[in-house]
Amino acid sequence: MGQKVWERHLWNDERSEATCCVSARPGIGLARPNRNLVESNLYHHLLVLMAAIQCLNCHALFAEDSHLRHHLAQKTACKDGHFKKVKTRPPPSPSTERASIRRRRQEPATLSSNSPDAHISPGGQQDDSCSSSTRSGPSSSTHSTAQDKFIRKTYPDAGKPLREHPTIFEMRKAVQKQEGLPPWAPFVSKEEWEFAEWIIASGISQDETDKLLKSGMRQFQLCVASNAAKFASYRDNKTLLKTIDLLPGPATSWKLIEITVKGDMQDAKGNTMTETLDVWARNPVEVVAELLGNPEFKDELEYAPAEVYMGAEMEGMDPDRLFEEMSASDWWNRVQTSGDLPKEATIAPVILASDKTQLSTFSGDKVAWPVYLTIGNIKNSVRRRPSRRAMVLLGYLPVSKLSCFRPQDRSLQGYRLFHFAMQQLLSPLVDAGKHGVEMVCADGLVRLVFPILAAYLADYPEQCLICCNKENRCPTCVVPRDERGELVDSCYRDPETTLAAVNDPSSSRFDNEGLRHVPNPFWMNLPHANIFNCITPDLLHQLHKGVFKDHLVKWTTKGFEAEVDSRFMRVPPYINLRAFKKGISSISQWTGNEFREMEKIFVCILCGLHEDSRVITATRAILDFIYLAHYPSHSTSTLEDMQRALETFHSHKQVFVDLGVRSHFNIQKIHWMKHYVVSIIDFGSCDGLSTEISERLHIDFAKQAYRASNRKAYIKQMILWLLRREKVRWMRGYIRWNTALETQNDLVGNQPTGYDVLLSDRDDDSEDEDLSDDCLQQSGLWTHESVEVLSYPAHPSHESQVVTYDHTDIHLDNHTGTTSRLATDLDDEADLEESQCTTYFSPYRIARRPGLGFYTAAEIVAHFGAVSFEHALKTFLQRECPTAQERYIEGTITKHPYAVFKQFSRVLPSLRGVDGDTFYDRIRACPSSHDQAAYFSTVLYVDQPEHAHTVGLEGYRVGQVRVIFSIPPSLQRLRADPTQANGHLAYVELFTPFTKQPEPHSKLYKVARSFSGMTRRAVVMPLTTIFRSCHLMPDWGGVADKTWSADTILEECEMFYLNPFSDHHMYIFV
Repeated sequence: MGQKVWERHLWNDERSEATCCVSARPGIGLARPNRNLVESNLYHHLLVLMAAIQCLNCHALFAEDSHLRHHLAQKTACKDGHFKKVKTRPPPSPSTERASIRRRRQEPATLSSNSPDAHISPGGQQDDSCSSSTRSGPSSSTHSTAQDKFIRKTYPDAGKPLREHPTIFEMRKAVQKQEGLPPWAPFVSKEEWEFAEWIIASGISQDETDKLLKSGMRQFQLCVASNAAKFASYRDNKTLLKTIDLLPGPATSWKLIEITVKGDMQDAKGNTMTETLDVWARNPVEVVAELLGNPEFKDELEYAPAEVYMGAEMEGMDPDRLFEEMSASDWWNRVQTSGDLPKEATIAPVILASDKTQLSTFSGDKVAWPVYLTIGNIKNSVRRRPSRRAMVLLGYLPVSKLSCFRPQDRSLQGYRLFHFAMQQLLSPLVDAGKHGVEMVCADGLVRLVFPILAAYLADYPEQCLICCNKENRCPTCVVPRDERGELVDSCYRDPETTLAAVNDPSSSRFDNEGLRHVPNPFWMNLPHANIFNCITPDLLHQLHKGVFKDHLVKWTTKGFEAEVDSRFMRVPPYINLRAFKKGISSISQWTGNEFREMEKIFVCILCGLHEDSRVITATRAILDFIYLAHYPSHSTSTLEDMQRALETFHSHKQVFVDLGVRSHFNIQKIHWMKHYVVSIIDFGSCDGLSTEISERLHIDFAKQAYRASNRKAYIKQMILWLLRREKVRWMRGYIRWNTALETQNDLVGNQPTGYDVLLSDRDDDSEDEDLSDDCLQQSGLWTHESVEVLSYPAHPSHESQVVTYDHTDIHLDNHTGTTSRLATDLDDEADLEESQCTTYFSPYRIARRPGLGFYTAAEIVAHFGAVSFEHALKTFLQRECPTAQERYIEGTITKHPYAVFKQFSRVLPSLRGVDGDTFYDRIRACPSSHDQAAYFSTVLYVDQPEHAHTVGLEGYRVGQVRVIFSIPPSLQRLRADPTQANGHLAYVELFTPFTKQPEPHSKLYKVARSFSGMTRRAVVMPLTTIFRSCHLMPDWGGVADKTWSADTILEECEMFYLNPFSDHHMYIFV
């Protein structure tokens, strides 16, 4: 049985010692579930289904088991036939099942250029992109993926298991089997459990729950009346909560630590004033054990350090080392090999986060100070997703104005109170970090775990509070106060000498290092912990809000506020880009979202604004640093880029002094940028260590919990509210694991994937969507139930035809920004060349039914402004079928209507080879309507496949999609392969090719409209040729033209910049 423990501590400003009076009260106990080694036949059959990746009825092949599931959901005949054949197969052995799942999880579904099927579309037919007048993908890759990595184990014995032990889910299963209970016990039925789960997850109040269960929902009452045996556990809110309290859940119990603070003031009776404060806490060692032993994280945990490198390991070569996970960082390797730990030790890098947050919105002055804990063993991609609950609430620190002290002493006493409370909260880590604790891990093995404080996530004021330094000093290093604005080398703070100085205010070091007199800070006894090295980058407060918004924006826009507003109001629309319709000067309440949206276009906004080019150079350097800091995976090369960007800023920052907008740069947030590279080397990428994670957790662990209370003794009510939700979440994970009815992704958490995001904002054009048949094997992406996956027998090989253009119609001068048009265009037609396809883009999705209806060629010209539609389509079909008569093609083009679509979309995989780092792209072509302006996406498409790569603009070109359409069967027959299922095409207006080099200061590439005579050049191409959307920003000149508007600027402006900051995928690509 678990216990809730109340502890009383006496604390005052003279000594940080505690005297405890401990009393125990019964709490809600946990029964650890047990292992059941007997697996059901249904479980075996599902594993067979997962391993097959083939419909056993129609023999269609699929890249992922989820694709097969959706195929079976829509094809009843295939569903019946497939499962009939599945049942005839013998159940596989458990070892075979695990090996199959592990192999499919570790080997992503991609096509190598050396594979026999490297040039084959999933449909098995000749790929539309390669059989037509364009090519579908780049010829080679210059960027690493997960397949290019190799791992070097630096300490082979680290993380060595001691023995086997059943996990908590296996233990509960064994107990339930022995007692004859169903998985959803104590609920009497699965339906009753699911309804209770919905009530808890919905967040409705207890009064509303009571109304719902008693009389508010007739359907529920009918269910109870007709199936009384299935709804017998609860009838109202009170019985529901009692049933929820009987659920198992996290093994960590809560305790209340009461701290009595003795002040230095006296009350009216002459007695020394005291104040009693509460610290609600969990045992951090138990929390670490809970995270390591959670079966939902089984495939997301690392137990030993390693070094990860990019590319093949070759003798004499210096490979590019990767820094992504904490297990591949220098800190873990350094502590593991320090010699102070047993060779088989498993380090659990403890990551703490704390931040004081306001609970009451308008009145009441209610504040909570939550402390969160996670471990570096869990992958970054999981830790940074709050919905996975990899970061757990550890406790609530006391918040008080300390009225028992004199006003001038309250601030310092508040610092001391924080450290005393944290010392009580983290005290179990001292012994566990020295001697280790045996813990059952999620893989069913027992390891000797040493939980060691590795990182602390906090904003700048709290960083200073943690490190006991004044706020005009760096919490990490001892750089002098007046030298923080320079890129100088400085020594890191040393825990031993700093601790000695903190306890001796009379020492010279105390003043020189800007310390505060906080005796016995909480970190002084934590083993192997260097608190100054624990401070990590804070992307939100340091970069987005601090360096960018509070400083760079003010410096660069001073004196140009009206012009900057004018430019922001005329920014062309783009997917996921906020429109600043009133500029930025009118925004009164800023959030991190506004900062990030401004960063996407800020460099382009400033182009041509300042005469001194150093302004745009320094701005570009800061934005480069911010975008590089956001990389989910770093290498030695990207870290060098970060350092180079920082040096560029410092070498050009004098311009702001010369312009009179800044007198010095002794700004802590700018200074701390020099520590980013070292921190990434020590702890991995910044996205897993950002305060944005804890800021998001405040919504669940503080604000929503507070709103569910009655505002009296609210912390205790908040904890009970959170405990019940943790139990429901634990139970949900156990039932998923127990029934084994979900795919592997569902087993580790029912969380959104790239295509889940796609389904959140669909319009009429995406009611019933379809995957294109190009390279389904390569993508391996989930598809929605309404999507039919096309699959055909494999075709051995094919060749492609590629559109080439006259690249000399417009020349752009990088230095002057002028244009010169040739007197005559060399060729009014698109020339074609033969080329071999080697790789493909990920599949696109498009509606089965045209969202815009059917249009004739003449109507397309009139409604979409596609003035050369007939000519471009005729040229395309003639290239596809040179033997067809021109008269027949012309007559057929004008005769039949065309299905016209609003949009198509695709999920672009990570260019850094990081799981889950995908980009959802949507390309639209919609004419204006009575309530909406026209929107025609600008895109990047493959122009020269022999030069195109996975990253870099070489071989690509900009176009604007005016029409997305499909051709009727009479024209489809003219194509090189009439049976080609993919008949979706795009009418694209062309822009000039990219210059070889970008502009020297902004590093932006310029493009302009491409003309043939007085008509815009345009071609028809398959959708498989289009790589992704892109954002064009106008060349403003000196002053933005006031006649331009955001909706018409692409039609009215002549010169444009390609915006590389529109999203992180584009930034990496360019």
